[in-house]
Amino acid sequence: MTDITHILSNGVVLALLCIASLTYYIIFDLYSHPSRDDWETSVKNWQVALLALIAALPLLGLLGTIQGLLNTFELISIFDALNQQAVMSGGISSALITTKLGLVLAIPALIFRQLLLFKYKALRGVK
Repeated sequence: MTDITHILSNGVVLALLCIASLTYYIIFDLYSHPSRDDWETSVKNWQVALLALIAALPLLGLLGTIQGLLNTFELISIFDALNQQAVMSGGISSALITTKLGLVLAIPALIFRQLLLFKYKALRGVK
């Protein structure tokens, strides 16, 4: 198991958390303030940006996995693979954390964005 300080020292993980925080903030802010005068315009204007932010999450996760695998192979080549199985399994395990995190952050964001669109359409009277 990888400890939290090791995970948070990864730049890709920090980018994932920052993008997800921004995405969730925008969605929840729009969802919780439908009484604003410019609410419909704001919801319409944010749709493309929200999709781009949500789509970036799993892609960043894959980037983190590739970075982690490259680091693992570099470690094996530097230390001439003293214990290849232990290094490989630990390296692959920590590398896949970013993919998992990207998916765990993106899937609920898509659901919440869809709920926002349902609310938008319901308030506009569109079916």
